[in-house]
Amino acid sequence: MANPTRRGSSGEPVRNSMQGGNYTPWSNTHFVLPYGLRLQQTKNAGDTSVTIPAGITFVYAIAVGGGGVGGAGGVAWGWTLANSTCVVGAGVTTGVSGGYTRYGNVIAGGGAAGIGGGGTSAAAGATNYWGIPGGAAGATASKGGSGSGGGGGGVSSTSGVTSGAGGDGISGGGGGNHTISGSTTNTAGAGGNGLVGGGGGGAANSTATRTGGNGGNGINILTGAVTTGGTGTTGTGTNGAGGGGGGIAGNGSNAVTTVGGAGGLGGGGAGAGITANGTGGAGILYLFY
Repeated sequence: MANPTRRGSSGEPVRNSMQGGNYTPWSNTHFVLPYGLRLQQTKNAGDTSVTIPAGITFVYAIAVGGGGVGGAGGVAWGWTLANSTCVVGAGVTTGVSGGYTRYGNVIAGGGAAGIGGGGTSAAAGATNYWGIPGGAAGATASKGGSGSGGGGGGVSSTSGVTSGAGGDGISGGGGGNHTISGSTTNTAGAGGNGLVGGGGGGAANSTATRTGGNGGNGINILTGAVTTGGTGTTGTGTNGAGGGGGGIAGNGSNAVTTVGGAGGLGGGGAGAGITANGTGGAGILYLFY
């Protein structure tokens, strides 16, 4: 339910002086972004301290975890008691989960460690703060399931058969790798789409055509604009890295030759690389009051 708006004798909305004119308009309000509140603070990876003015008891927080190699960072939102500390997770470049982000009792996990992209098999997406389950891992060459965190795309072991795309969700899953050897056509899967996009899978080992998957798209949670995933690279016997996924606050980066693209700011999943993975997008924390 939308927050009620108090009105004065003229019929115009009466707003708290602390909010001034820089409040969230109705046109930008959605299931995460609160109507009528002002974005007061933005915290980035590594920040640990928060100063809240006297008299503020409750704070509305939107938290995004750091991106994994493939899986996008989790997103959590809601009211919590004002707190003087926070944790904002970093993105990663290896097969471990991205760092979590927390303010009070609002906690967002990092992007999934295992994916099609970045591993030899797909992994299921993560359950989020609200208990929404993650999507199932994709079977061979199939798209990952939808959920809070999209499931990783299924890995292909057949020449010319594209690996599965990451599942769509609040946080997109990573695209499936395609790594069989020989003179084969290896095409990796794209990252899943969501509020945060997953990273594209990598295509390796072939002496013929290798094509890395594109990163999935996200959405800038403050403006509603699409944040785009980066593109994968293509080559004969080389390239094949995946693009980074779009974050909640920035676009994903394109892959460069055999190096995966970085995830966008705000949890974008890293693209899987051949010689090196990209870096998952750093987490972010928005505080409204």
